[in-house]
Amino acid sequence: MAYKELWCACKNYRLGKQGNKIMITVDEITLDQFKAWFSRDFTYLIPAGSTTARPDCCPNYVTDDDLNKCFIEAKINFNEGLFSDNDQLRTTFLYLAAHYLVNDLQTATNGLGSSGFFPVASRSVGSVSESYSMPNWVTNDPVLGAYTTTRYGQKYLSLIRPLMIGNVTVYQGATTYF
Repeated sequence: MAYKELWCACKNYRLGKQGNKIMITVDEITLDQFKAWFSRDFTYLIPAGSTTARPDCCPNYVTDDDLNKCFIEAKINFNEGLFSDNDQLRTTFLYLAAHYLVNDLQTATNGLGSSGFFPVASRSVGSVSESYSMPNWVTNDPVLGAYTTTRYGQKYLSLIRPLMIGNVTVYQGATTYF
């Protein structure tokens, strides 16, 4: 197989070519799709489908710069190869991006006084106590454990969990040249 044919074959595999269906990539997911999906969750400086900012601008609005930043962060930790459906890929990526957006906004709100945290298994104040536990597959993984700090990260984990079990890719090949 020539180099160009091999590159095209790899590209089609990466894009998830299934018959005539080509999978989208995270680069094709737009800020307007994020705004539409989370229309009730965040207040945007520029609403979905609009090109002008709200007249009553305030610092609590999510800006397109905030969204671009969380998209870049989410792309770093997102594996497109796990997905076989465009809606599944888009939805899961949007929840991961929302997780990063919330973390970025919380950090920005606290500035130099911000600090990271992981959820605690139990705590008590006086006679009131609270206790819960997370599954070992999350707590034993330093990367996945970080996603439990927001509801969006927890939703992301619930969406990728089935895709992380028994994920095997088979390639045709041989060990000797014929």
